[in-house]
Amino acid sequence: MSLQSLRNKPRRPFWKLPQHRLPVLSLYKSLLKISKSFPDELHQKYLFYHIRQKFRLRRHETSITKTIEYLSEAQECKSTIIKALNGDKEAFQHIDDLTWGRKGRLKEVLDILENWKKPKLHKFVKDTRTYGNRARDPHPAYRIPLDKRLYTPPEYKEPIKIFPKKKHPFRPNLRTYTVVTQLGYKLWRVRGWKQPTWISLMMNKRIKAHQRRIDRYHQLEEQLEMVRLEQRILRMLDPTLVLEEKEFEKRILSELGESKKYHDRILKMQAKKEELDEADI
Repeated sequence: MSLQSLRNKPRRPFWKLPQHRLPVLSLYKSLLKISKSFPDELHQKYLFYHIRQKFRLRRHETSITKTIEYLSEAQECKSTIIKALNGDKEAFQHIDDLTWGRKGRLKEVLDILENWKKPKLHKFVKDTRTYGNRARDPHPAYRIPLDKRLYTPPEYKEPIKIFPKKKHPFRPNLRTYTVVTQLGYKLWRVRGWKQPTWISLMMNKRIKAHQRRIDRYHQLEEQLEMVRLEQRILRMLDPTLVLEEKEFEKRILSELGESKKYHDRILKMQAKKEELDEADI
């Protein structure tokens, strides 16, 4: 190979060199292997997911200083795990707090679950990673599920009834009978028991509306008679003035036609009521 070809040959980036890749891969494998040495399965799962997430999150790093910083952090993590396995209480307590959600990312997730209005929805939490990690690695294989042992929803307690429901004693004197109102409506009534207020208000409201419609119908009839009387007088005086009165007559007749339908229906109901009264007699 000539000197010119070596000079023009581009330099390979450091993350593609075997001198860099092999130590990183061996460090990653050793961390995963050491994490399996913990006796508790919960600690094993947390360390496995945490180590894999950190290495995947920084797999595209191209800065030399950042890479050195991350590798030194991985070495510290390895030494902490080894200390915890050898009996160091402080190191083991740190890992135990992270695993059970007393600090770290799991603590944030558990705090959110405690403030939820429906705590039973915790079973739908399938990934405890942050939004940035989920967006970078959306594949379901990289999810970090929430262990069932970390969170149990509080038991539902029935609210205390401030005003307990009153238990009325059995009343043997109650008797039901049918009532037909002046509008023709049939109602069941109970004799010997006070009628509820809302039923009385409803009936009163319907009776008033019925009376207003009947009064309006009679008022329109009177106005129609007055208009026709005026037409007769104007026809005797000046036939040209009758045209203006016909417009008033049309308006009254149109409104009277709508009111007459209701009036005829009420008359039929009253006739049925009279027949029922005669039959009872």
